[in-house]
Amino acid sequence: MSTTTQTRRAKIIEILDQERYLKIAGLSQLFGISQMSIRRDLCQLEEQGLLRRVHGGLVATPLLRLGLDIHPEFAAQIRDGYQEKEAIARMAASLVQPGDDLIFDSGVLAYLTACSLPGDLLFLGDLTVITNSLPVALELAPWPGVETILLGGEYPAGREMELTGPSVLRSLEGLHAEKMFLSVDAIGVSNGAILSNDEVELRRRMIAACAKVILLASGDKIGHVEQTKILPLSAGCTLITNLAAPAEFVAHLRSHGVEVILA
Repeated sequence: MSTTTQTRRAKIIEILDQERYLKIAGLSQLFGISQMSIRRDLCQLEEQGLLRRVHGGLVATPLLRLGLDIHPEFAAQIRDGYQEKEAIARMAASLVQPGDDLIFDSGVLAYLTACSLPGDLLFLGDLTVITNSLPVALELAPWPGVETILLGGEYPAGREMELTGPSVLRSLEGLHAEKMFLSVDAIGVSNGAILSNDEVELRRRMIAACAKVILLASGDKIGHVEQTKILPLSAGCTLITNLAAPAEFVAHLRSHGVEVILA
Protein backbone atom coordinates (compact mmCIF):
# COMPACT_ATOMS: atom_id res chain seq x y z
CA MET A 1 0.00 0.00 0.00
CA SER A 2 1.74 3.16 -1.20
CA THR A 3 0.61 6.48 0.27
CA THR A 4 1.98 9.91 0.87
CA THR A 5 3.05 10.69 4.42
CA GLN A 6 0.11 13.05 4.97
CA THR A 7 -2.45 10.56 3.67
CA ARG A 8 -0.91 7.75 5.71
CA ARG A 9 -1.09 9.75 8.92
CA ALA A 10 -4.71 10.69 8.23
CA LYS A 11 -5.47 7.01 7.67
CA ILE A 12 -3.84 6.08 10.99
CA ILE A 13 -6.16 8.53 12.77
CA GLU A 14 -9.16 7.22 10.85
CA ILE A 15 -8.39 3.63 11.90
CA LEU A 16 -7.69 4.70 15.48
CA ASP A 17 -11.13 6.32 15.62
CA GLN A 18 -12.62 2.84 15.44
CA GLU A 19 -10.00 0.53 16.93
CA ARG A 20 -8.80 2.64 19.91
CA TYR A 21 -5.57 0.55 20.14
CA LEU A 22 -3.19 -0.26 17.30
CA LYS A 23 0.13 -2.11 17.17
CA ILE A 24 3.17 -0.61 15.47
CA ALA A 25 3.96 -3.91 13.76
CA GLY A 26 0.43 -4.09 12.33
CA LEU A 27 0.65 -0.56 10.93
CA SER A 28 4.02 -1.34 9.39
CA GLN A 29 2.48 -4.33 7.60
CA LEU A 30 -0.63 -2.42 6.55
CA PHE A 31 1.26 0.42 4.90
CA GLY A 32 4.22 -1.64 3.68
CA ILE A 33 6.82 0.59 5.34
CA SER A 34 9.37 0.09 8.11
CA GLN A 35 8.49 0.32 11.79
CA MET A 36 10.95 3.20 12.03
CA SER A 37 8.89 5.17 9.49
CA ILE A 38 5.70 4.37 11.39
CA ARG A 39 7.30 5.56 14.62
CA ARG A 40 8.15 8.88 12.93
CA ASP A 41 4.49 9.21 11.93
CA LEU A 42 3.36 8.44 15.47
CA CYS A 43 5.81 10.91 16.95
CA GLN A 44 4.33 13.69 14.82
CA LEU A 45 0.75 12.70 15.61
CA GLU A 46 1.55 12.47 19.33
CA GLU A 47 2.98 16.00 19.27
CA GLN A 48 -0.36 17.14 17.83
CA GLY A 49 -2.19 15.49 20.73
CA LEU A 50 -4.00 13.00 18.49
CA LEU A 51 -2.64 9.78 19.98
CA ARG A 52 -0.51 8.41 22.79
CA ARG A 53 2.12 5.74 22.36
CA VAL A 54 1.96 2.85 24.81
CA HIS A 55 3.55 -0.60 25.20
CA GLY A 56 4.06 -1.85 21.62
CA GLY A 57 1.44 0.38 20.06
CA LEU A 58 -0.72 3.47 20.37
CA VAL A 59 -4.08 4.59 21.74
CA ALA A 60 -6.41 7.45 20.86
CA THR A 61 -6.26 10.49 23.13
CA PRO A 62 -9.38 12.10 24.63
CA LEU A 63 -9.17 14.87 22.02
CA LEU A 64 -9.56 12.31 19.26
CA ARG A 65 -12.51 10.62 20.96
CA LEU A 66 -14.39 13.76 21.95
CA GLY A 67 -17.05 13.41 19.30
CA LEU A 68 -17.38 9.64 19.62
CA ASP A 69 -18.40 8.25 23.00
CA ILE A 70 -18.39 11.25 25.33
CA HIS A 71 -21.31 13.44 26.38
CA PRO A 72 -21.21 16.81 24.49
CA GLU A 73 -21.06 18.94 27.66
CA PHE A 74 -18.39 16.70 29.15
CA ALA A 75 -16.43 16.94 25.90
CA ALA A 76 -16.71 20.73 25.97
CA GLN A 77 -15.24 20.78 29.46
CA ILE A 78 -12.29 18.74 28.23
CA ARG A 79 -11.67 21.07 25.29
CA ASP A 80 -11.66 24.14 27.55
CA GLY A 81 -8.02 24.51 28.65
CA TYR A 82 -7.14 21.01 27.49
CA GLN A 83 -3.35 21.43 27.58
CA GLU A 84 -3.38 22.62 31.20
CA LYS A 85 -5.78 19.87 32.25
CA GLU A 86 -3.74 17.21 30.48
CA ALA A 87 -0.58 18.35 32.29
CA ILE A 88 -2.33 18.00 35.66
CA ALA A 89 -3.68 14.59 34.66
CA ARG A 90 -0.28 13.29 33.54
CA MET A 91 1.24 14.38 36.85
CA ALA A 92 -1.56 12.64 38.73
CA ALA A 93 -1.16 9.44 36.69
CA SER A 94 2.54 9.35 37.58
CA LEU A 95 1.53 8.70 41.21
CA VAL A 96 -0.08 5.35 40.34
CA GLN A 97 1.97 2.27 41.22
CA PRO A 98 1.59 -1.38 40.10
CA GLY A 99 -0.97 -3.21 42.22
CA ASP A 100 -2.81 -0.05 43.29
CA ASP A 101 -6.53 -0.06 44.04
CA LEU A 102 -7.90 3.27 42.82
CA ILE A 103 -11.10 5.30 42.96
CA PHE A 104 -11.88 7.78 40.18
CA ASP A 105 -14.74 10.21 40.55
CA SER A 106 -16.70 11.35 37.49
CA GLY A 107 -15.01 14.72 36.95
CA VAL A 108 -13.08 15.73 33.84
CA LEU A 109 -9.64 15.77 35.50
CA ALA A 110 -10.18 12.32 36.98
CA TYR A 111 -11.14 11.04 33.53
CA LEU A 112 -8.06 12.59 31.95
CA THR A 113 -5.94 10.99 34.67
CA ALA A 114 -7.36 7.60 33.68
CA CYS A 115 -6.51 8.42 30.05
CA SER A 116 -2.94 9.27 31.07
CA LEU A 117 -2.03 6.00 32.78
CA PRO A 118 1.18 4.70 31.20
CA GLY A 119 1.16 1.69 28.91
CA ASP A 120 3.04 -0.64 31.24
CA LEU A 121 0.30 -0.21 33.85
CA LEU A 122 -2.46 -0.67 31.30
CA PHE A 123 -0.97 -4.01 30.27
CA LEU A 124 0.72 -5.33 33.41
CA GLY A 125 -0.25 -2.99 36.25
CA ASP A 126 -2.57 -5.33 38.17
CA LEU A 127 -4.71 -2.27 38.95
CA THR A 128 -8.23 -2.25 40.36
CA VAL A 129 -10.29 0.82 39.44
CA ILE A 130 -13.55 1.75 41.16
CA THR A 131 -15.67 4.45 39.53
CA ASN A 132 -19.15 5.73 38.78
CA SER A 133 -17.87 7.38 35.60
CA LEU A 134 -18.87 5.80 32.30
CA PRO A 135 -15.97 7.47 30.41
CA VAL A 136 -13.43 6.15 32.95
CA ALA A 137 -14.90 2.65 32.70
CA LEU A 138 -14.92 2.77 28.88
CA GLU A 139 -11.32 3.96 28.89
CA LEU A 140 -9.87 1.37 31.26
CA ALA A 141 -12.02 -1.76 31.03
CA PRO A 142 -10.46 -3.04 27.75
CA TRP A 143 -6.92 -3.19 29.18
CA PRO A 144 -5.59 -6.49 30.57
CA GLY A 145 -3.75 -4.79 33.43
CA VAL A 146 -6.89 -3.16 34.86
CA GLU A 147 -9.85 -4.67 36.68
CA THR A 148 -12.67 -2.14 36.43
CA ILE A 149 -15.52 -1.98 38.95
CA LEU A 150 -18.31 0.25 37.67
CA LEU A 151 -20.57 1.28 40.55
CA GLY A 152 -24.12 0.41 39.56
CA GLY A 153 -26.80 3.06 39.66
CA GLU A 154 -29.15 5.28 37.71
CA TYR A 155 -28.30 7.28 34.59
CA PRO A 156 -30.82 10.15 34.66
CA ALA A 157 -31.43 12.20 31.54
CA GLY A 158 -29.08 15.15 31.32
CA ARG A 159 -26.33 13.69 33.52
CA GLU A 160 -22.79 13.96 32.22
CA MET A 161 -21.86 10.28 31.84
CA GLU A 162 -22.05 9.33 35.51
CA LEU A 163 -24.16 6.84 37.45
CA THR A 164 -25.97 8.24 40.47
CA GLY A 165 -28.50 7.44 43.17
CA PRO A 166 -28.78 5.19 46.22
CA SER A 167 -27.66 2.10 44.30
CA VAL A 168 -24.24 3.68 43.68
CA LEU A 169 -23.83 4.28 47.41
CA ARG A 170 -24.81 0.69 48.18
CA SER A 171 -22.45 -0.74 45.57
CA LEU A 172 -19.57 1.19 47.16
CA GLU A 173 -20.05 -0.57 50.50
CA GLY A 174 -17.18 -2.89 51.40
CA LEU A 175 -14.86 -1.46 48.74
CA HIS A 176 -11.52 0.14 49.62
CA ALA A 177 -8.66 1.76 47.71
CA GLU A 178 -5.19 3.18 48.28
CA LYS A 179 -5.80 6.36 46.29
CA MET A 180 -8.69 8.43 45.06
CA PHE A 181 -8.50 10.96 42.23
CA LEU A 182 -11.07 13.66 42.95
CA SER A 183 -11.90 16.52 40.57
CA VAL A 184 -13.02 19.55 42.56
CA ASP A 185 -14.92 22.63 41.43
CA ALA A 186 -13.18 25.07 43.76
CA ILE A 187 -10.80 25.29 46.71
CA GLY A 188 -10.91 27.88 49.48
CA VAL A 189 -8.67 28.50 52.50
CA SER A 190 -11.45 28.01 55.03
CA ASN A 191 -13.86 26.04 52.87
CA GLY A 192 -11.54 23.28 51.69
CA ALA A 193 -12.28 21.23 48.60
CA ILE A 194 -15.67 22.09 47.15
CA LEU A 195 -18.21 20.56 44.79
CA SER A 196 -21.20 22.38 43.36
CA ASN A 197 -23.22 19.43 42.05
CA ASP A 198 -25.63 17.17 43.91
CA GLU A 199 -23.40 14.12 44.32
CA VAL A 200 -21.58 15.34 47.42
CA GLU A 201 -22.58 12.35 49.56
CA LEU A 202 -21.15 9.91 47.03
CA ARG A 203 -17.82 11.76 46.98
CA ARG A 204 -17.73 11.73 50.77
CA ARG A 205 -18.31 7.98 50.80
CA MET A 206 -15.56 7.54 48.21
CA ILE A 207 -13.17 9.62 50.32
CA ALA A 208 -13.99 7.50 53.37
CA ALA A 209 -13.21 4.34 51.37
CA CYS A 210 -9.65 5.34 50.42
CA ALA A 211 -6.36 5.87 52.24
CA LYS A 212 -5.14 8.91 50.28
CA VAL A 213 -7.09 11.62 48.49
CA ILE A 214 -5.49 13.32 45.49
CA LEU A 215 -7.33 16.52 44.62
CA LEU A 216 -7.27 17.70 41.01
CA ALA A 217 -7.92 21.36 40.25
CA SER A 218 -6.69 23.93 37.73
CA GLY A 219 -5.15 27.05 39.23
CA ASP A 220 -8.11 29.25 38.35
CA LYS A 221 -10.30 27.19 40.69
CA ILE A 222 -8.19 28.04 43.74
CA GLY A 223 -9.32 30.71 46.17
CA HIS A 224 -12.97 30.63 45.08
CA VAL A 225 -15.72 30.00 47.60
CA GLU A 226 -18.78 27.86 46.89
CA GLN A 227 -21.49 26.52 49.16
CA THR A 228 -20.74 22.83 49.62
CA LYS A 229 -17.53 21.76 51.32
CA ILE A 230 -16.61 18.14 50.69
CA LEU A 231 -13.15 17.84 52.28
CA PRO A 232 -11.13 20.05 54.63
CA LEU A 233 -7.58 20.68 53.45
CA SER A 234 -5.26 19.08 55.98
CA ALA A 235 -2.08 17.07 56.33
CA GLY A 236 -2.32 13.90 54.26
CA CYS A 237 -4.09 15.52 51.32
CA THR A 238 -2.38 16.01 47.98
CA LEU A 239 -3.38 18.76 45.56
CA ILE A 240 -2.25 18.64 41.94
CA THR A 241 -2.71 21.93 40.11
CA ASN A 242 -0.83 24.17 37.70
CA LEU A 243 1.28 27.33 37.82
CA ALA A 244 -1.85 29.49 37.66
CA ALA A 245 -2.45 28.65 41.32
CA PRO A 246 -1.93 31.70 43.57
CA ALA A 247 1.53 31.43 45.15
CA GLU A 248 0.31 32.65 48.56
CA PHE A 249 -2.41 30.02 48.65
CA VAL A 250 0.04 27.27 47.68
CA ALA A 251 2.42 28.42 50.44
CA HIS A 252 -0.46 28.43 52.93
CA LEU A 253 -1.43 24.86 52.08
CA ARG A 254 2.15 23.62 52.30
CA SER A 255 2.59 25.29 55.67
CA HIS A 256 -0.39 23.25 56.90
CA GLY A 257 1.02 19.95 55.70
CA VAL A 258 -0.83 19.66 52.40
CA GLU A 259 1.34 18.28 49.59
CA VAL A 260 0.99 20.57 46.56
CA ILE A 261 2.31 19.41 43.19
CA LEU A 262 2.48 21.94 40.35
CA ALA A 263 2.14 20.46 36.88
